[in-house]
Amino acid sequence: MTDHTIRAFVAIELPEDVRNTLESTIEHLRGSIASADIKWVPSANIHLTLKFLGRVRMEQTDEVRRRLMHVCEATPPMQLEAHTLGGFPSLRSPRVAWVGLSGDTSPLASLANRIDENLGELGFALETRPFTPHLTLARVRQEASNDTRSALGNAIRECAAVTRIAFAADAVSLMRSELRPGGAVYTRIAHLPLTRSLRAG
Repeated sequence: MTDHTIRAFVAIELPEDVRNTLESTIEHLRGSIASADIKWVPSANIHLTLKFLGRVRMEQTDEVRRRLMHVCEATPPMQLEAHTLGGFPSLRSPRVAWVGLSGDTSPLASLANRIDENLGELGFALETRPFTPHLTLARVRQEASNDTRSALGNAIRECAAVTRIAFAADAVSLMRSELRPGGAVYTRIAHLPLTRSLRAG
């Protein structure tokens, strides 16, 4: 039987200059620690996730797009800034290396929550954790040693602060994720501008 589903997520795509800055940060970290147990995210794949959907039926994608458009039409563009380098859950034993964001993070959280609520009405699981905006740079494999995790944490601590770089978040994208032997491949399904005027209140 043919699988008529895709793996999908909702995100804000990043401008090229932001991705270039993040690529420089990744290269700096990689120069400090070389391990096959750390999977670095290609800069072209770095994005700001608003909601991971998982498997989506092909016939559902049009309705998902309509729901997203409804939310985006009621949301003004935002200004964000990438600047803080960190590790989750801690720098002592990180599983993820990330860059934090500042700026219009409250409106951004409201956008993520509205997307969650609207798509929840279609049967997608509601988020159980508070929205924490971040950009993932690397993931540590589960089988990685404590020494590898500790070395990554030290590299993050010693890395110079990420160059502060501001960017406009002015659209939301529905993305398809295909897991291939060489890594994940992301394809944009829909690009939905944030169009509410700031003067509309």
